[in-house]
Amino acid sequence: MKHPIVTIMLVCITTTFIQSVTSFGIGDIHTHTAPFISQPSLLQDSVSNYLVATGTNPAANIFDKYMSTLSDFPLPTKMITGACLATIGDAIAQGREDGEYNPSRGSSFALFDATYRAAQHYVFPIIVELCKGQFLLSTLATIGASQLFDISALTAMERSLASQLIVVPFFYYPVFFTFTAYIQGLDFDDGLKRAKDNFVPLMKRNLLFWIPVQYIQFCYIPTDLQIPFLSVAGLAWTFILSVLAGSASLEILN
Repeated sequence: MKHPIVTIMLVCITTTFIQSVTSFGIGDIHTHTAPFISQPSLLQDSVSNYLVATGTNPAANIFDKYMSTLSDFPLPTKMITGACLATIGDAIAQGREDGEYNPSRGSSFALFDATYRAAQHYVFPIIVELCKGQFLLSTLATIGASQLFDISALTAMERSLASQLIVVPFFYYPVFFTFTAYIQGLDFDDGLKRAKDNFVPLMKRNLLFWIPVQYIQFCYIPTDLQIPFLSVAGLAWTFILSVLAGSASLEILN
């Protein structure tokens, strides 16, 4: 965003709200360390040290407060972070289209993203546990190319493909089209037509955008920052998704 003070205010409001929702204080019951990160706090310490070194102490304090909230309340923090960034992405997309903001459309993106971040909170540990590079390694071994790739790289790619080829088509898009169609007032037939018309082109863009992003996520991002990292990347993706399939108007989609 162009004005840093707006970003700071947004983070403060979000953090304060999260800390007040103590009933959502569900701990992260899973552990799944990224292959190249041995200490989950390494990135946090690096960012904090950089902010202090550059004289941006308020920003460092906000980052530390956010990380503390994320540690104490991982699930609601991830959900609210995703919802806030999805709302911003959709608002940018709506402003690009006609300059008029549709609150119903914005709320559909916020609710959908919060739901999906909650799902990721529990699905990612399963993917991490099941996908350790063995499937890609076995495939490469059949063609004599298993020595060309490091197991850590194969692990990150395998987890990325599992997310994009299983979770996305069989959970992400069905929930997305259901949420947005219902909240935006589409009946079943119009909602189904919208899903059929947009699924394939969106899926193609999804793979091009998210496979590299999730490779970085699984390979380099610490466990506690993976979903917030995806939420930030999702700001750009929400803009793309909103432009291509966000509106309930069928004339815009066709």
